[in-house]
Amino acid sequence: MRHFRLTSVFLFLGSVAVPAYAGQDIPFDQLPAPVKATVQREVKTGQILEVELDQKKGKPIYEIEFLDAGVKWELHVAPDGTLLTRKED
Repeated sequence: MRHFRLTSVFLFLGSVAVPAYAGQDIPFDQLPAPVKATVQREVKTGQILEVELDQKKGKPIYEIEFLDAGVKWELHVAPDGTLLTRKED
């Protein structure tokens, strides 16, 4: 019986959704709604080049690279949509 319980636990854990790994590219449409809103506000008519989920000081952070008027920019956005940094890359 004990073996059955352990197997059940492993099967259950295997079906739980696992968050993206740090440093992993993710599609824009999979961003949380608050992050999408911030990115759209900041990028405006620019072209998004890369969206990545990373980790800084143990916390998730979204890094977005985009091109606007020939200038490459990078945004760092918290999962709640807070703009942490915007810098020329």
